[in-house]
Amino acid sequence: MTQSTEPKASPAEAAVKGRGKTKEGNRKELQRQIDENLRRVYEEALVQEIPDRFAQLLDQLRQKGPGI
Repeated sequence: MTQSTEPKASPAEAAVKGRGKTKEGNRKELQRQIDENLRRVYEEALVQEIPDRFAQLLDQLRQKGPGI
């Protein structure tokens, strides 16, 4: 087994060299994080109760009927 005579790259140098190779992977990871955050916000909004004032306005609209 032969050893390389080249010095080992620092973590920062390795990250710079690997950027082109993982650009698509980074994009996919970023998209996954965005999707996850949007789902979390949407789910939180679904479980919140409707504010009383908003519910009153909806009731008023229902009482007026269609054709408003």
